Amino acid sequence: MKPQISIIILNWNGKLMTEECLNSLMPQTNKNFEIIVVDNGSTDGSPKYLIKKFPKINLIQNKKNLGYAEGNNIGVKNAKGSFILILNNDVVLDKNFLKEVWKNKTKADILGVKNYYYDKKNILWSVGSKVNKFTMKARLIGNKEIDQGQYDKNFIPSQIVGSAMVINKKIINKIGFLDKKYFCYYEETEWQTRAKNKGHTISWIPKAKLWHKVGFSTGGGRTPLSAYYLVRNRGYFIKKWSKYKIIAYSYWIFEVFMRVFYGLLKDKKYAKMALRGMIDFFNGKKGKLKRIA
Repeated sequence: MKPQISIIILNWNGKLMTEECLNSLMPQTNKNFEIIVVDNGSTDGSPKYLIKKFPKINLIQNKKNLGYAEGNNIGVKNAKGSFILILNNDVVLDKNFLKEVWKNKTKADILGVKNYYYDKKNILWSVGSKVNKFTMKARLIGNKEIDQGQYDKNFIPSQIVGSAMVINKKIINKIGFLDKKYFCYYEETEWQTRAKNKGHTISWIPKAKLWHKVGFSTGGGRTPLSAYYLVRNRGYFIKKWSKYKIIAYSYWIFEVFMRVFYGLLKDKKYAKMALRGMIDFFNGKKGKLKRIA
């Protein structure tokens, strides 16, 4: 029988974290789904470990780390379900998560869910995000708030976060895949902006809940590597989608130098990589960073 939902989980040297995520899928009340784990060239024995623990998953092994965008694209291309759930491996799902997803699947073309902090069970990490039209910077909505149902009614996010994204496969055929030039960071923001530009809708499912180990799958926002990709990729996002480029680039450059200043005080490698991200954007470098200086 064709699955209703294809769940795509990207793994890179995170077998224990992916195992916990997969374990949260086992007791789901909606059972009509397939699991596609895309391993991005792990060196920690992830493929062998995961297939032994979960023999029914569809495991795709990439020879190298292709990044968030292309790794998930490969999963989507192998999906059999009519709906796609792109899921971070650093999340744990409520047992009724897929039931709520399926019940609300036609609410919008792209759907997000309610994200809590993993270690703070009722503290929101995000219910969505908003991109400032002048700076093109994405800001989390609901971050660090106690969940009192304040967003459950009469709230529609302008964008959702990439920890869990539900999308009708037909929509992907219309808007295209995640842009692999981003490698990681801003790729889901660009994807949703592209979808909205083509007239597609975005909303969320308040009763679909997960708990997120924030930053574990990417290393967090204060590492030298994350500084590089956040800086470089925001430059590309501004270039493609900003209607106020002078303002957006001015603010972007200001933020780069604030990162450099922070790095000089805390971590000189962080400062160097933030600056390199800006330089590489102007030089047109895309995809995975070939060498970390």
